[in-house]
Amino acid sequence: MSRYQQPLEEGLSLCVYNGEDLIFTHQGHWLHPLFALEEFLQTYEGPKDLLSVHDSAAGKAAAVLQRRFGVRRAHIDLVSEPAVEYYQAKGIEISWEKKIERLACQTENLLKEIDDEDEIYRILKRRAKLVQGVSVEVTGLSFAYPNSEPLFENLHFSLPEGGRLIIQGDNGMGKTTLINLLLGRLIPASGTIRIDDREPNDLPPRTIGYIKQQQTQEQFPVSAHEVVAMAVDPNLPRERQAWEIDTALRRTASAHLSSRNFFSLSGGERQRVSLARTLCQKARLLLLDEPTSFLDAKSRTTLVGLLHSLTLAEMPTIIVVTHDKELEEELGWQILRLGDDHE
Repeated sequence: MSRYQQPLEEGLSLCVYNGEDLIFTHQGHWLHPLFALEEFLQTYEGPKDLLSVHDSAAGKAAAVLQRRFGVRRAHIDLVSEPAVEYYQAKGIEISWEKKIERLACQTENLLKEIDDEDEIYRILKRRAKLVQGVSVEVTGLSFAYPNSEPLFENLHFSLPEGGRLIIQGDNGMGKTTLINLLLGRLIPASGTIRIDDREPNDLPPRTIGYIKQQQTQEQFPVSAHEVVAMAVDPNLPRERQAWEIDTALRRTASAHLSSRNFFSLSGGERQRVSLARTLCQKARLLLLDEPTSFLDAKSRTTLVGLLHSLTLAEMPTIIVVTHDKELEEELGWQILRLGDDHE
């Protein structure tokens, strides 16, 4: 019997080994020990070539997380049949003390018909309240500029914390106007906007990160590093500020642009730097206005990859407004089309 298969010590619900070396323990319940393991592994510098876990209980949710974190062997005290099937299908060596048809928990039932592992991960993070995003609730929204026909009437949509939405519509359908309403820059003719159960102008500073179209030809003596630094929390120690700026630039593949004038960058480079700024800002709601405008194919691919990464890491709520129908297919998110009947 390998060490990871030996009985758990009293009070422990999870033990993690690399080979025969114990590297992590936890006393929590449900999936919290596994999310704590994920956080631990992000800074753990030791070997991770043969991760083995002994878990007190595991359903499909735990199995998905363990595979995502690099587990290769698992011994479970109480395991469900869907979990065993998943372990075996993914080539994870699995043993157990007792197997049952299904764990008696809502999470197990929720994942019964879901196979997309990224979506499972997002669902589990939301249920564990590990989501940076805020809820958005738009109800009966109407708006018209003076002496003009309404751009939209009786518009409804809602997003949970960490939700994702593409707002489609041809030019002139009110996409940018809708962003300005969400930002609190315009007042609706009727209806309500609630973000984190507040009106837009009542939100704490830094809640919303807005990335506008990158077509401006303005020129100011400001570097990409300075643009990102403007968003970092000034109350943090200087060392922490520097770390967050550097991390944001590296995550968005913008570190090499740090010293360059922001306004001399290409559209795709500005998009990446702007996303780095929102990372430093720790924005809970991201609003992107026509993000693929003026982007070449490589920059477009990079942007889509960065958005996908955000939806699995920090999980802010993200709203993209665009008339780019290809982006709809590339992201695969929920879609709201302006111009449709919203009655």
